[in-house]
Amino acid sequence: MKNFKLKHLTLQRSAFSMVELIFIIVIMGILAEIGLNFMPDNRLLNDTNFLTLKIKEKQKQAIADDVNGFLKPWSIEDNRTCINLDVDVLEKEDLNSKKPHKFSSTINVDGNNTICFDNFGRPYQGEQLLLDKKKIKVTYKDASKIISVMPISGYVIIEN
Repeated sequence: MKNFKLKHLTLQRSAFSMVELIFIIVIMGILAEIGLNFMPDNRLLNDTNFLTLKIKEKQKQAIADDVNGFLKPWSIEDNRTCINLDVDVLEKEDLNSKKPHKFSSTINVDGNNTICFDNFGRPYQGEQLLLDKKKIKVTYKDASKIISVMPISGYVIIEN
């Protein structure tokens, strides 16, 4: 048999020095800042989508209110079937949700800020059904989007 001599291996424990760690953290911070500049600002899109969903929610509530068909085609404006298109009012109504929405945009409406829906989901104001589409302009900085509520059907679309 051969005699094998085991050589003791010595492992050197090496680590990063404090200077190297700080240098890496600074480089990562610079890269993160550069990356943030390329991220799109979706505040206008978020506000527009939120407002569109709130309008559709009120429309569905109006349809659901008349399950048995006992209500008139439209009734006096009430909070269950109407939406006030004011930023402060919308934020106040959304305070009870798990993650309340905070508007960054402004909302401009031609005419009355309130849209109501009858039990068929048709939009109306006062005692008359809307005969022209209702345009709601949502603006953030220099960009804007227009939400249109169609007459008779109450269909809601986002333009441009």
